[in-house]
Amino acid sequence: MAKKIDDRVKEVLQKQGFDWKECLWDCHGTWVMYHRFIEIAAAQNNIKYELSEVETNSKEGIVVIKCVGSLKDNTVTTYGEASPKNNKNAYPYAMAEKRAVDRAVLKLLGLHGFIYSEDEIEHTKPEPKLQPIKLSEEAIQHHVTEMKKLDESEKKLYWKALDADARNQIREYTDDLASK
Repeated sequence: MAKKIDDRVKEVLQKQGFDWKECLWDCHGTWVMYHRFIEIAAAQNNIKYELSEVETNSKEGIVVIKCVGSLKDNTVTTYGEASPKNNKNAYPYAMAEKRAVDRAVLKLLGLHGFIYSEDEIEHTKPEPKLQPIKLSEEAIQHHVTEMKKLDESEKKLYWKALDADARNQIREYTDDLASK
């Protein structure tokens, strides 16, 4: 269930001319703002920022970018990190930069902590646990019969093509037959 959006967030987004339903999405109870809207808000508010590399290791895909952002008299310093632990794409420098800038902009607008940038959130939803499919005895017998027709290399390929649950059921069936 979506968490209620704080009225302060709605107010800030409204000042930007954003409809919160278009620029935010609910990620398991955490409100997340699309990067493009953060960029637009930065431009509309004339937010300035300077970036510098803190740590870079291209070979390992580790990058930390420092961002010093300012809006009128307010200045914030924040960091964007990318490493194989928190970044699955092939462009860690760009990701670290986006994270640093997005955090700075959200902080300067008074939104960070209420909402987060899409680049800070792990997008993947947990895969639902699927119940194994129980093969009928007829289906198991069909697989056994088919494999008997194949040579050893073809049997290996056929066996690998089956999912683990099917292989286990076929194994149990053939073991039962052998024990009788």
